[in-house]
Amino acid sequence: MNATAADVRSIDALREWQIALANYRASAAEVLSGLEMEIRRAYDWLEDQAKRWKSAVKDCEEEVLRAKNELSGRKFEDATGRMPDTTVQERNLRRAKARLEHAEEQVAKCRSWHQRLPKIIEENYSGPARRLTTLIEVDVPNAIALLARRVAALESYAELKPDFAPAPSVAALPMPSPAAPTGDAP
Repeated sequence: MNATAADVRSIDALREWQIALANYRASAAEVLSGLEMEIRRAYDWLEDQAKRWKSAVKDCEEEVLRAKNELSGRKFEDATGRMPDTTVQERNLRRAKARLEHAEEQVAKCRSWHQRLPKIIEENYSGPARRLTTLIEVDVPNAIALLARRVAALESYAELKPDFAPAPSVAALPMPSPAAPTGDAP
């Protein structure tokens, strides 16, 4: 078959393909929009967590201060001259310090993710998303327009009526009669 020859069997199939491309474009654009919203939600969630843990650090610092004050208030001899038991206060101070340390670790993790997340998104999402955006904003509309032009051309071609009589078929042509033999044959 010639590389420029068309072997179109259904113009309707081309129209369906054009509609499918338009639907693909709309779906892909919607998916990209949804992904952008999810990325924004991730940033917002990360910022909320950072605020939450910074607030927790302040609360834990106050708790450590209270526990230290309670412990230091118990380190004096009582009226009998004995040192009071400070086991509970020491345990409370250790727990308060552990909670403070945990909250500070969470703040550091939030800070780390806040720095890392843009790079991760750029490396794993932004490039492919830009290529897909170009595809759905430029390439697919160009393809849809090209299909529309080709469909219109095929429709106008299909509407053409030949203004000449078709050539007779070989079977309809009269066959020449065989020549009569002459005596001059060798």
